[in-house]
Amino acid sequence: MKDLRKNKNKTQQQLAVDMFQSREYISKQEGGERKIPPVSTKYFIEKYNNPWLALEAVNEYVGWGISRLEGPEVEEDDFLLQLLLEEELQKAINVLANVNLTAKLHDKHSIKIHDIRKSAEIMTGVIHFSTLYLATVCEGYEINWLKLWKDHHQTLYSKRLLN
Repeated sequence: MKDLRKNKNKTQQQLAVDMFQSREYISKQEGGERKIPPVSTKYFIEKYNNPWLALEAVNEYVGWGISRLEGPEVEEDDFLLQLLLEEELQKAINVLANVNLTAKLHDKHSIKIHDIRKSAEIMTGVIHFSTLYLATVCEGYEINWLKLWKDHHQTLYSKRLLN
């Protein structure tokens, strides 16, 4: 949260006023003493089209989720992210060809269960890198994160995949 605030050239006091919170509370959120509330994540998404805080908050609240790549092998290179996503998508296409979810499996140790487990592991990578890609593109090219998701949900409703 601190990095996002500083990127917007805001002081803790300015952010506190904008968000109707105390400066002390903002300080505790930034320092990890308090969890970042949903209202803060919503604020950053709506006001600054920045989904990163929301993704970090999911990790904080549920203990899993999408994390930004920050390891020693990662540079500030969006093309690397695209290549990683392409690699994961290709692996997913290949492994999904071996999976048949309509078959009833009686032996939990069969080769089919191994294929299904492998597909789940690969799909975790696809979801992770896809979400990072989407957040990076939305932030870098000023594509509205919330509008994308609202439009996506509208498409699902129109296809009668959601009620």
